[in-house]
Amino acid sequence: GHVHTTATHPYDPALPVDLSGTPGVTTAQQAAAEQLVVLTIARLPQWADQKVAFAHGFTSIGDGFTGIEHLINKAYMTDNTVLNPDRAESLVYDTKNGKHTLVAAMYMVAPGTPLSAVPDVGGALVQWHIHDNLCYSPEGQVRGVTDATGACPAGLVKPVPTPMVHVWITPHRCGPFAALEGIAGGSIAAGQTRLCDHVTGAA
Repeated sequence: GHVHTTATHPYDPALPVDLSGTPGVTTAQQAAAEQLVVLTIARLPQWADQKVAFAHGFTSIGDGFTGIEHLINKAYMTDNTVLNPDRAESLVYDTKNGKHTLVAAMYMVAPGTPLSAVPDVGGALVQWHIHDNLCYSPEGQVRGVTDATGACPAGLVKPVPTPMVHVWITPHRCGPFAALEGIAGGSIAAGQTRLCDHVTGAA
């Protein structure tokens, strides 16, 4: 895996997407990352209405009480299509103020893929992560976190580790590919430095 140490910059999708200035990123990597952001901004709003998402097979993992809700589509998770907003594996909604506002795609590769084998899109601009500390009910709802030994409480299970990356279509202080912060940030590949995390003080 690459070592990501560069700082990220505040991101506003209303402005032209310009991801230049990151050391070690080639022109082709920058272009690929920018293309992914532009495509997501253009196409992801088709899922702005959750009723449309539900009608296409998305289901909630029950985390809306945190202020952010994820819908996942199990068919899209196993269709060998990645980084495609028309078949985004997960949709992210802001649930503050009683609303459900679409804010990001959470693209995922096939469950069980190691972080060392994720698509190299954007080089050091793009950082994938996994969630290895969440515990789910048998119905697929988030119901807790692992204990100090990495185990889930009785009756809950850890899902198969699945690499994922956000692409935000709303402004974000940590850039268009930022993970959630704090305990929700997940784990990154060994040897990497988290790109931006104000909660834990990593940036």
